[in-house]
Amino acid sequence: MKMIDFEAHYYTPELMKLFSTRSQYPIYIPENYELRLSDDFVIKDKYKMTMLSAPFEERIQEMDRFGVDMQILSLSPGIDFLDVKESVKVAREANDYVYKAMQQFPGRFSGYAALPMYDTEASVDELERCVKDLGFFGWMTFSNVGPACPDDDRFEKIFAKAAELNVPVYIHPNQPYEGRLTGLGPQLAGASFGFGIDTAITLIRLIYKGIFDRYPNLKVMTGHLGEGIPFYLKRMDERGKNYLARKAPAQNKELPGYYFKKNIWVSTSGQYSLEAFRCTQDVLGIDHILFGSDFPYELPGEVKEFTRQLCLSEIDREKLLYRNAEDLFGSCLYRSGHDLAASKGDGQLV
Repeated sequence: MKMIDFEAHYYTPELMKLFSTRSQYPIYIPENYELRLSDDFVIKDKYKMTMLSAPFEERIQEMDRFGVDMQILSLSPGIDFLDVKESVKVAREANDYVYKAMQQFPGRFSGYAALPMYDTEASVDELERCVKDLGFFGWMTFSNVGPACPDDDRFEKIFAKAAELNVPVYIHPNQPYEGRLTGLGPQLAGASFGFGIDTAITLIRLIYKGIFDRYPNLKVMTGHLGEGIPFYLKRMDERGKNYLARKAPAQNKELPGYYFKKNIWVSTSGQYSLEAFRCTQDVLGIDHILFGSDFPYELPGEVKEFTRQLCLSEIDREKLLYRNAEDLFGSCLYRSGHDLAASKGDGQLV
């Protein structure tokens, strides 16, 4: 059965080399396969670090081995630590790197734009280039970019551009920058807890700040089966009725559940709990769940075994693994960067 993976990560080899020269985060120690992103978050794993920047031929071998037809590639965290001018350059180079893979292996890859968010004008321009000229699927942002977060007013221009281009925005976890989620290591700050909390707060703040009311066609995705929000959604809606009636400071015109039915989709990435899947399916419905693997941070064999264990009808399994992707986002998935460039009369990056 076809599989379209909405969450698969990479670093360019050049960016890994840059990280290996740094004395401040992010720092990469190649001899140990160790990536340090904060005091609380360190990855030390040969397979993960190797696959993140492996040649695309090797990545496709892994995809074929586990039955993945297409990956939508996203740059892993780190460029927000860089100088703003350097981040503009690195983001463009990363996007060109993905575009070349799309040309070399048609139909196997698409991309989320990597954006230098602290330069909002450059980010808007780069997102437009990625979508119109390179044929990218959308934009991935992180739950925070250091001391700032995507729900900060300064970044709304980028969301407005995504809505104008009619492309999805994927909000991916990042290590919490400060506060009560930090200081106790990865058990609190990392993937086991802090990542999801940080992402849930960002997404809920976007709702309460009225982003989906100002841009009603904006489409947002998040991983880990909704970062725990489906478990809370009914309570949020029930309590929210009183707040809406009293015109509380939050700017949303509808209850959170409304936006989860209209504007928000979740992926399976990194949350391989059958119980969590059932909760999300019960609350959101199978049409709002997409397949994501979190490759290579999650091991492909474990991901495949999880999908095998899901108690789904054949139709619902197809929806999860590829039909939702094609029915909802087919026009974004199957843009051809090669065709777009050719229609401009060249075949070069622009």
